[in-house]
Amino acid sequence: MANTNRPVIRILLASVILLTSIYLFIQTFYFNNTDTIPNKTSQSVQQQALSFPDDYFYYTGSSWQHTNPTNLTYPHDRFKAAFITFVKSDRASLTKLRFTIRNLEDQFNKNYHYPYIIFSNEELDEQYRELASSLVGPFGSMRFEIVDKELYGYEAHTDLKKAAQARIDLNTIMFGDSEDYRFQSRFMAGTIFRHPLMQELDYSWRFEAGTEYICPIDEDPFQFMFENKKKTSFSMALYEYQETIPTLYQTVIDYAQSHPYWIQPSADPNTLWHFILNENNQFNYCHLWNNFQIADVSFYRGEQYQSFFNYLDRTNGIFYERWGDPIIQSMAAVLFLRKDDIHFWDHIGYRVANFFTHCPYEKKLYSKCTCIPEQNFDYNGYSCLRFY
Repeated sequence: MANTNRPVIRILLASVILLTSIYLFIQTFYFNNTDTIPNKTSQSVQQQALSFPDDYFYYTGSSWQHTNPTNLTYPHDRFKAAFITFVKSDRASLTKLRFTIRNLEDQFNKNYHYPYIIFSNEELDEQYRELASSLVGPFGSMRFEIVDKELYGYEAHTDLKKAAQARIDLNTIMFGDSEDYRFQSRFMAGTIFRHPLMQELDYSWRFEAGTEYICPIDEDPFQFMFENKKKTSFSMALYEYQETIPTLYQTVIDYAQSHPYWIQPSADPNTLWHFILNENNQFNYCHLWNNFQIADVSFYRGEQYQSFFNYLDRTNGIFYERWGDPIIQSMAAVLFLRKDDIHFWDHIGYRVANFFTHCPYEKKLYSKCTCIPEQNFDYNGYSCLRFY
């Protein structure tokens, strides 16, 4: 009996020895190579730490193709109107631009196909141009224009050292230390109207990349401006930072005194003098915001406005202080226009920087808009609409 079981015992013993040897070999190999055999935890950490270079997902070559149209297509037979904006070439700016164009198309322009003019001081590559222009569909058109240093840069006689010191002195104020902000302000306030494409327009709808129109726009604002002979328009009014415009108002008064034949009388209640002057007849720093502005381009191209802009431009207050284009254009409206020439877009919902919101007053629009009426910036103490 004992002799019969010996082969079985030997096999079992050999198996135990073999399995023990394999186990010890695996353990030795594992602990000597822990850096090369990741567990589930290390894999998870590695996946969370994954990063890509900025251009990892940027496709080059012939994938992107865009041809700038020679001529824009204007849908209306009685006037030429277009959307206009200024952008930078970075990907964040492209994302914002696409957001707002998609928004404009969905809320309004899909039914009208007004063209877009996209200005920049930087070269916009084919990917940028194709991704932006693809949003307007086969019936729309979009032209990209690079502006030169004459239109986008310093005034011919700017003291560059004085301008640099101003940026240092104002570095705690929003955009106070920005040279590029001042270039954009000068361009959008006045030099843009020297550009050849602006010579053929009757009306422009200025928009800012990243802003949002929060209600469907059922009627054509261009048509409204044309039929009612409006010169300019706005959606929000607010105070300007006093530190940025210490000499602007006096400069405006100096211009007015030297051009009395063009100036609206301050005693007339149908002018905007009461909008910018308080009860003591002092400047209150109010202005009309123009990042959403539909305008009669002939007003800004005209002799009065260009004379005024050139006068301010020569003082270099844009660079020696921080005069922005909204308040420059607001001062021009005070000097040259009557309230009948200006339209307040109450029924067009609009949002800037995901904070400043104009929510229409009419209750019948509540079901169409995405805003909450109590968010209306018009009720904010920083709003100047109550003086308008």
